[in-house]
Amino acid sequence: MENTMSFEDAYNAKKRIWYTIVTILIAILIAGFWNRGIADGFGRDIIAGGTIGSTGDLADQYDTRGGGFGIIFAAIAGLAATFTACNCVIFAMMPGMACSTGSGPTSIWKTLGAFTAPVVLITGIYGLYIGFLGPVGIEHVNAVEVRYAQSFAVFTALGFAMLFWGILEMGFLDRIKNGVSQTTRDFFNMINVKAVLLGAMVGMFTVGRPYPLFRDFLVYAASAKNPLYGSGVMMIQGLGQIAIMVLLLLMVVWLAGHRISALAASKPYKFQMISGLALIAGGTYFLFYWGLGRQFGWGRWGYKLGWYTG
Repeated sequence: MENTMSFEDAYNAKKRIWYTIVTILIAILIAGFWNRGIADGFGRDIIAGGTIGSTGDLADQYDTRGGGFGIIFAAIAGLAATFTACNCVIFAMMPGMACSTGSGPTSIWKTLGAFTAPVVLITGIYGLYIGFLGPVGIEHVNAVEVRYAQSFAVFTALGFAMLFWGILEMGFLDRIKNGVSQTTRDFFNMINVKAVLLGAMVGMFTVGRPYPLFRDFLVYAASAKNPLYGSGVMMIQGLGQIAIMVLLLLMVVWLAGHRISALAASKPYKFQMISGLALIAGGTYFLFYWGLGRQFGWGRWGYKLGWYTG
């Protein structure tokens, strides 16, 4: 029998506020104690270093290594960014994607397509821009002041968007939600529409990413002086940055898809709670790490306490 209990009935306001506060505090702790050296080093030393070598040495070798190597470079650059501070929030989006199994495990492929399309589109457009810049223009974009300003703007905006979305999911803004038409609400409640929005956010990760290894890749891509080539390899990079999340999601669906479907049908409010809290966690992380941290020097507690080096 289909469960008719509403989200508000399942979780009263006091419980939802408590869960939200705890989630925000946990996200702040993770952001404040984030060890950039380990996270960035894993991609730089293990993923890239163990496959193609030092990306700093490879960045300006397009003339000798050619376009084919750039495809490999792009895939490695995407994979290497998986656990960095500008990409790890992607895993907070998995609960929302997993909801698609509520209509049956096969629906995950449609949802993944809806999620991937804006990632490819946005990274492809950004690649056109990089290709137009060429090797001279990319030097200015890669300047420390420019790339940090870019990351601050992009990730702070994404943080606000994710936090707002999460608070909306938690039912704290029902007055605003009820102010729009039922047709509009039904449209944005569709799983694949949510997947497109999540994919657009992930696509913007590439635009804001200040990761040095990624910046080496930008130099290589721009050195081709070909916007179409830049677009192509940037799309491959975009696919690389979501590859591990997609594989994990498919594994979850393969192992527990039918159970997730049954739970989504009987207790859909549980998915709404998990999805809302995940978005709040991701948004808080971005706002604290990239916004408040950059602007006011907050966080980096592990370094300040002498626990981390580098």
